[in-house]
Order: sequence, then structure tokens, then C-alpha cells
Amino acid sequence: MPKLEPTDVHLAMAALSGWTLDIHPQHHTACLSQNWTLPNFEAAVARFNQIAQLAKAQDHHPEVLLSYTHLQVRIWTHDVAGLSHKDFILAQAIDQLSTPSIEESKRVAEKHLQR
Repeated sequence: MPKLEPTDVHLAMAALSGWTLDIHPQHHTACLSQNWTLPNFEAAVARFNQIAQLAKAQDHHPEVLLSYTHLQVRIWTHDVAGLSHKDFILAQAIDQLSTPSIEESKRVAEKHLQR
């Protein structure tokens, strides 16, 4: 998958909600970035798991950082050292995720504790 030209990146950004165009601090390459603050740790973990399932299904793995209720996602294509269409497809899929309710998050956490 080829690296997108800057004009294509800016056009594709218009289809995203809440994502920013950033430079990855360690890799020094363009990336898509999004941050969320969720109501509790369980909700943050549930969102993390939703993103992980999408990434696995698309065989495209973002950087996902979780710190209590704060979740950060950075997406870029390693093979092209920048952005490709794969990044925007994954970001759009993440945009479609619903935020798990507090009750649903607690049920998931309790289910795992019972194992």
C-alpha cells in the first residue's frame, strides 16, 4: 500500500471525527492521533479491547496507550513510514465504535474476576 501524498492526507482527514494529524514522537513520522477520557477504568479497557479486535480483523495494528481512564491511539503504516489508506480505514472503523456503558464495563470486569 503506497504512502499517501500530503494533499490526499488532508482530504482523508475530513472523513474522520476527532482525529488529529500528528508526528509520532519516537518514530518521527506522520500519524493519526486520538485521545479519549472514559468514565472509568473498565470502560477504557473495554474500548481498548474493541480497538484491538478491529486491528486484528484488519491486520493493521495501532499504538494504543491506556492510563486508567485515558486512552490514546496513534495509527500509521510502518511499511511506508507514514500514512496510507489502511490508516484511515482503521480510524473510520474506530469512529464507529460505541462507548461501552458503565454497567456493561462493570459486567465485563466482574466476569473476568470470576475466572
